[in-house]
Amino acid sequence: MVQESANTSVLSPTPGRTVKTVSESGNGCSAVEAARLTVVFSRVPVLRDVDLAVAPGESVALMGANGAGKSTLLKCLAGAVRPSTGQVRWFGNSVARSPVVRRQIGFVGHECGLYTEMTALENLMFAGRMYGVECVGDRAWELLAAIGLEPQADRLVGQLSQGMRRRLAIARALVHEPLLILLDEPFASLDAEGRRWLERFFQRWRCAGRTVCFASHDARQSHVLADRIVRLDAGRIVADERMTCLSTHSLRSA
Repeated sequence: MVQESANTSVLSPTPGRTVKTVSESGNGCSAVEAARLTVVFSRVPVLRDVDLAVAPGESVALMGANGAGKSTLLKCLAGAVRPSTGQVRWFGNSVARSPVVRRQIGFVGHECGLYTEMTALENLMFAGRMYGVECVGDRAWELLAAIGLEPQADRLVGQLSQGMRRRLAIARALVHEPLLILLDEPFASLDAEGRRWLERFFQRWRCAGRTVCFASHDARQSHVLADRIVRLDAGRIVADERMTCLSTHSLRSA
């Protein structure tokens, strides 16, 4: 069972550290934008001429069958996959030319990508140092408390359950307090309590003005957590649906 600490505001600025707001970083531009994005692997098109713009503070769910292109699109938006043609921009800046802006991005892929030979605490400390996080030890312990893994701090990641690894991977993506959070099937491997925990965190991210884009197979969850649902089929966007005020209210009152 996931137990949250009394202080679970993991997106609050670390004491002594100044964090840019969305408006300061975005200059009125989209938080992330894909323009005429095409990805071809081994001569097989995976994404086909995709255009997508996500506004600062917006929550967008990517839906579609397996193989529709959701994961590849997220990796492109995160700068982890270079498109065959087209361009991705973060806050109006080209991904290829934005090493500084990259520090405002948090990404969790379908695979957690944690270092299994390190402990849970060491994984967070290592990521924090890579991003130049001040008071990195305090930040790491704050996140462990928020995700209910303080008792597991000194356990090797290879000894943790899949659900624990998923929570730790999400915490690692938040260690530098990013403005844009990209998640591939974030609810995978979580039990019912873990899903409720992550839903509460979605609420906090949105209230903090963070931009969230996530892939999901769960229609009910997506309708509750997202402002928009973007549907993909065979590498193309086939629908872009804005949620009703009722769905947004359901999240905020949860």
